[in-house]
Amino acid sequence: MIDTAAARPAVVLGPGSRHRFHLVVLVAGVGFGLTAPFTALLVVGLGGSPSWAAYVVSSMGLSLLLMDFLGTRFVPRVSSRTALTVSLLVFGIGCVFSAVTTSWEVVGLARVLQGFGTALFMGGGIALAVRLVGEHTRGRAIGTFNAFWFLGVATGPLGGGLIAAAAPGPDGLRLLFGVCGAVNLAGAVAAWFFAPRWVSADRPRFGLPAGLGVRGRRMWSVLVLTGIGQAVRSGLALTLVPLLGARLGMGWVALGFALFALSVTDVATMHFGGGLSDRYGRLLPLAAALAWGTVAVTALATVVRGPVAFTFGALATGVTVGATWVVPAAMTIDLAETPETALAAYRIACDIGMLAGGVFAGAGIAIGGVHTALAATAALLFGGLLLTLTVRETLPAKEKLVPMPAPEEFTVFAANSDIVLTPDRLAQAYDTHAHYRPYLERLRQLPLPFTGAVAEPATALAWIAKGGNA
Repeated sequence: MIDTAAARPAVVLGPGSRHRFHLVVLVAGVGFGLTAPFTALLVVGLGGSPSWAAYVVSSMGLSLLLMDFLGTRFVPRVSSRTALTVSLLVFGIGCVFSAVTTSWEVVGLARVLQGFGTALFMGGGIALAVRLVGEHTRGRAIGTFNAFWFLGVATGPLGGGLIAAAAPGPDGLRLLFGVCGAVNLAGAVAAWFFAPRWVSADRPRFGLPAGLGVRGRRMWSVLVLTGIGQAVRSGLALTLVPLLGARLGMGWVALGFALFALSVTDVATMHFGGGLSDRYGRLLPLAAALAWGTVAVTALATVVRGPVAFTFGALATGVTVGATWVVPAAMTIDLAETPETALAAYRIACDIGMLAGGVFAGAGIAIGGVHTALAATAALLFGGLLLTLTVRETLPAKEKLVPMPAPEEFTVFAANSDIVLTPDRLAQAYDTHAHYRPYLERLRQLPLPFTGAVAEPATALAWIAKGGNA
């Protein structure tokens, strides 16, 4: 279902658009998060092995990859209201399928179906988040989008544990999936009425990605870091950590509380990490998070043997899970030619990372169990740290604007330049400089169209008045 308005010019969004958008994102996060950490446990409860549980969790990456690979000119151009509404409907239907089945294979198929909804939400949602802000706050916008989404997701582990505890064994988990389906259907209604009405000037269409601008070692390295971040979320936060908690004999409520702790630090890191990366650069926050994660996951693999230590380990792991989601996205935009192509490349790297993370975790479990898989994940995080150091800083240096000089300083500048003016002429020159200075600053901030043909305007002032458009 595609809004026919998608072919019309984009509309101007009102001042309350970001607030309505973040409200919808918050509700969607609740619907997406209720069952996220319990999917692997449902697979095991219905007779699947822990290795297959890891594969099922990551199977969402198949549909995500298909949508993001063939939909680079589809998802970002779908009407924002339509994209968010349909995504929640599809995800909710997948939850209902998991709730009514007694076969773990059906849970896997439903997981793939949910991936199509997730692709619409993540691709369309991040594109809208970037369009709602200026170009100098994109890192903060991505961080805030993810923070609101995962603020809703953070309620899932604790709420999901309470719901699942209402019935013993897999029946409690199936009840949880049914409630999750209802929440997503309610979220779809909220999205239809409250989502910002942004529409693209270009018609959405499927096709192979073109012109993604992925060139150079640094860009490829950043995409690898993106994949590692998604592999950590899929293989560690959604698979290995819940399976470790179940192996330690934790009940649904206690496990839900521990996973809630992970979500809290995850959300906080995404919210503050995006802003910190805009202010202090991308390198330091990402490198620190990867180093921290290496230590935390190593501890989970070697010394954690009780529920209390497990909860603190999950709490610590959330820092790395959040940072590796947000910061590589901003780095991708830093190095890409345009934000749209950057987000397309970023989403494809995420999908590959999700699939690889599930395969990596499943293989580790099959070879040596959950603890072996955790140790391998710690090694992966350390490798990501080394790769980050080779990429170096990607945030462009901000230009320092020279303040408007006072009249006395202007007189000194003129004298030092051997310019002799009468007081009247000097005042006239100062007034002229002050009048045209805003236009000069606007001109400096306009993107120069190096890659496309531009009709020459009649005057430079006319070009400035039109915002840099001929």
